[in-house]
Amino acid sequence: MTRLGPVYTLAAGAVMAVALGVASATTSPTTQTVNAQDDAPPPVAQVTTVASPTPEPEVVKTAKPTPVKADYAGRVTGNGGLIAISIRNGKAVGYFCDGKIEAWMKGKAADGKVTLSGRHGASLTAQLGGGRAAGSLGFDGRKWSFKAPTVKKPSGLYRATALVRGANVRAGWIYLDDGTRVGLTLVGDKVADVPIPEPGENAVVNGVEVDPQDVDEFIEGF
Repeated sequence: MTRLGPVYTLAAGAVMAVALGVASATTSPTTQTVNAQDDAPPPVAQVTTVASPTPEPEVVKTAKPTPVKADYAGRVTGNGGLIAISIRNGKAVGYFCDGKIEAWMKGKAADGKVTLSGRHGASLTAQLGGGRAAGSLGFDGRKWSFKAPTVKKPSGLYRATALVRGANVRAGWIYLDDGTRVGLTLVGDKVADVPIPEPGENAVVNGVEVDPQDVDEFIEGF
């Protein structure tokens, strides 16, 4: 019995050592090396947005209103004469007269404006609006201004052409709303003393009646 004691003691020590080794292996923390790059989120691609330039607003030119049909008549400033302008579907005619001289003109009306021309350097430009035509008149090197409101029949412009006793007759008349009137009658190339007819009546030239025509009757052939 006394001889087996050391053996048992060694065996018990061996068992104890093994047990402690197992316990140490079980309780020791596990060390894990982690690559930081593996856990980092994938890089996000940066997209650069280039703003498109804002287009310049388109400028649209709006035509000014022009009446399809209109008649104007008024006084010429600094002359004492009268001016009449008539418009029909873009075509325009004008007549200036002071009882001694006259000027027939023709042209067009567009974009709120009238532009006319005639013999002896006659010219006319006028802006339309506010129920009137206002502008300038040129004739034989002289120039005047005028303002002519719209008028209704029997006021306005009239013209007559005829052959009387072998002579060409041409006459023009302007009537204003207030009763003012002016006109000139040429027989051949000479001024004839012919009374201005009442609105709606005929003129009498060398004993022959001549019928005045309103603008609607002569503008197409003018």
